[in-house]
Amino acid sequence: MRKAMCLIVMVFLLSVATQSWADDYLKIRHVNEAYEVMGQKQPATEEIVETWLSGNKARMNSGTSSSVILRGDKQVMYMLDHDKRAYAEVPMDLSQAMTGMMGDQGGDQQMAQMMAEMMGAMMKINASVRDTGATKTVNDWNCRVYELNMKMPMGNTVSEICATEDIDVDMSVYHKIGHAMMAGQQGFDDLIKEMEKIKGVSVLTVSKATVMGATIVSREELLEHKKMTPPAGSFDIPEGYTRQDFMGM
Repeated sequence: MRKAMCLIVMVFLLSVATQSWADDYLKIRHVNEAYEVMGQKQPATEEIVETWLSGNKARMNSGTSSSVILRGDKQVMYMLDHDKRAYAEVPMDLSQAMTGMMGDQGGDQQMAQMMAEMMGAMMKINASVRDTGATKTVNDWNCRVYELNMKMPMGNTVSEICATEDIDVDMSVYHKIGHAMMAGQQGFDDLIKEMEKIKGVSVLTVSKATVMGATIVSREELLEHKKMTPPAGSFDIPEGYTRQDFMGM
């Protein structure tokens, strides 16, 4: 159920489907330091995430085991499990996603809407961005330093963001992609407005989140950006993949 909720939260990632993107490739290293919460130790993790942007379509590859394909033209998102050679189709409307899930469980549209509203209230975001006035050089990019504070019922996060205007990426969707896991939550639109105060693309973000008494430190570093056409078939479901209910993935 927890995994299903995470997938539902992601369905708003391409809510800007009417926008026009240039073809971009971004390679990002994501690192989580080890931490302990409620007596459970979590090991450090490191992952390379590759993202392709093209028009109203996007694809994110997390390692070699999973991918997310976003199709603004169809208003759907596909979750790919490469190990199982399977995929799940999720509507980009939270209510529709909940209707699909509740339908499988004998629920109805009204219940789905109530569930969507409850989820949004439980994960409401309050965010603020401050320009520190400081500058840095990160991987040869000239950056300005910003501080982002986010408050949520589950905990608070403080991030130092080093952003550069040397990289040409459509900022109208860039921040929504970077905060995909929060899309659909109450306060998300206000978060995006705050993020617009950050001039340029984040090349290094260091975050400290306080959750249930634990401090979780994460780091995202842009390793590479290119203007290039995505490989053929990047936004299509691979041949031979079997459709599954997204709650089962």
